[in-house]
Amino acid sequence: MPHHPRTTRPQLIERLRRRLDRDGWPRAQMLLIVMLTGAAGFIASWSLLRFGVHAMALRYMFACLIAYAVFLALLWVWMRTSASDWTEIPDLPHFSASGGPEQPATAVDGGTIGDAPSSDGGGAADGLVDTLGTADEFALPLLLVVALAALVLSSLFVVWTAPVLFAELLVDGVLAASLYRRLRGLEPRHWLDSAVRRTAWPFLATTGLVGVSGWLLQKQAPGAVTIGEALARLGG
Repeated sequence: MPHHPRTTRPQLIERLRRRLDRDGWPRAQMLLIVMLTGAAGFIASWSLLRFGVHAMALRYMFACLIAYAVFLALLWVWMRTSASDWTEIPDLPHFSASGGPEQPATAVDGGTIGDAPSSDGGGAADGLVDTLGTADEFALPLLLVVALAALVLSSLFVVWTAPVLFAELLVDGVLAASLYRRLRGLEPRHWLDSAVRRTAWPFLATTGLVGVSGWLLQKQAPGAVTIGEALARLGG
């Protein structure tokens, strides 16, 4: 009887990633998802303002969190609607959760996004906020530019890494059910875990920056409830 080498989870993800890159336009699809996410954030901020949330820092941070929830929901919709196109992968019966390549991949993922912050990070952040709190009229628009740049860069990062993220979603959310029934010793992994692990930090960084920007603008322009009002008062 011929021996069939087992396919590890990272190998299966890589196989799906190559197919998505070749046939699926994953980055274009992710760009659409990111645009819809941004629209959801703007609508959330507008709605919160209409409901009386005038604190810009609080409103913008809540809007980012709502947008992230919409982003995850859109990933679920993509996974459900695209599943039938990407699940015919050869050698699925030989898939194995164990093996050499699996453990390094887990270690790399954990090291990439799970590193604990240094012990002096809080002091440095407090010092930065104190410095920006006394910033002049030039520094505040500069901070807005930085926040906008962070938003653009985080969006580009999510779009660029879309093939790997989509491949993981297919493995964990679509192929997982049949694989777990046929194979023993395979540790289940929910698709939401993969989605959050690969996208949470860009969203959190953007949320923090827009929150700080809103707080500083409102501090320098008391009574303003939008960025436009704050900049108009500062300019005046």
